[in-house]
Amino acid sequence: MTTKLPRAASLIAAGLLLAGCEGVFTPPPPAPTWSRVELDERVTDAYTDFGFEMFRQLRADDPNGNVFISPTSAAFALAMTWNGAVGQTAEEMALALGIDHLDRQTVNETNRRWLEALRDTGDPEVELALANSIWYRPDWQVLDDFAARTREFYDAEVREMRSAEEINGWVSDNTNGLIEDIVPSPIPGNVVTYLINALYFKGDWTHPFDERQTRDAPFHRPDGSTVTVPMMSRTGEYEVLEMDGGAAVRLPYGADRFSMVLILPDHEVGLAGLAERLAAARWSEWMDGFERWERFQVGLPRFELEWESSLKATLQAMGMEVPFEAGLADFSDMFEGGGPWIGEVLQKTFLRVDEEGTEAAAATSVVMIESMPPSLVFDRPFFLAIYDHATETVLFLGQITDPS
Repeated sequence: MTTKLPRAASLIAAGLLLAGCEGVFTPPPPAPTWSRVELDERVTDAYTDFGFEMFRQLRADDPNGNVFISPTSAAFALAMTWNGAVGQTAEEMALALGIDHLDRQTVNETNRRWLEALRDTGDPEVELALANSIWYRPDWQVLDDFAARTREFYDAEVREMRSAEEINGWVSDNTNGLIEDIVPSPIPGNVVTYLINALYFKGDWTHPFDERQTRDAPFHRPDGSTVTVPMMSRTGEYEVLEMDGGAAVRLPYGADRFSMVLILPDHEVGLAGLAERLAAARWSEWMDGFERWERFQVGLPRFELEWESSLKATLQAMGMEVPFEAGLADFSDMFEGGGPWIGEVLQKTFLRVDEEGTEAAAATSVVMIESMPPSLVFDRPFFLAIYDHATETVLFLGQITDPS
């Protein structure tokens, strides 16, 4: 059933909008000061589908929970790692990313142009920072050719892995302090390498919400309960889309190169139905289908969230299995002999939406490991003694049952 725009407006009012609270009328956004960046659409479409499929897999695990991912951060981290893979390991990674029909040079050159385009927003109202790094254990130094490729195409910093504090400091610096601890401290003994992407975005709305129009209003949860949230509201010219199963509105930032696209599905479609409709080709049609309304009211909750998840099971479900298998994974383009394998892919994100704009950050860490060395962890009651070997006497002894 197709949502008609008048109905869409009322639907948004019920779910995202504060009905009955007129915002301040604002003029349309200014003429663009940026130009389109031509990238290989085979790569960008693949990454779009990769992101949508990752979203489907993750929301299936928690259909009623918040999910906020960065396909861009994941794609850069995994593409760097893919540059060190060979054979079936490389094939499965390319399949998961959707670039299995493309050669490495094409993908790397596109990623380089993409990175440069993201860093140059051409808009003083938008800040976007993207950084890549590779941290290796000294006894597993990465191959020179791999290091050179990741520096050339991904502008990666290739460093010796000394401490979790140093790596986490790098992530914090490159996400404006929003993400601080992507690596555990101390670093586990079987970790060989971390390949990390950090992404930071801050954009001011082209036309900010007026704080005086923000009111407490109910937000309806998937289970039928409601929660009171601060609901922002404004009225002005907006680009709106009528689609099969819902309606969308586009909120521009700054000079309109970047925008937040909000989609409210029909009740009978829901988020599950919308997730199944997401695909690169359809998304492109939607982005071309927005129409400007001279007067339209938009309401949006003011909120902040932090999200994190392992992407391992998601990527395995997307066909990336061998790269996680000890003895089968082959990263011999990264290390002599290709011994390590991927132990974990972790992503953390942050999102803040308020009257002025949006601040978001993401960090994705690909963790390369080897077999864990033998260990003895004193995580239950234990005995101890302090012994003098010269005099063969026990200075202290006892048992520890609660070290807290």
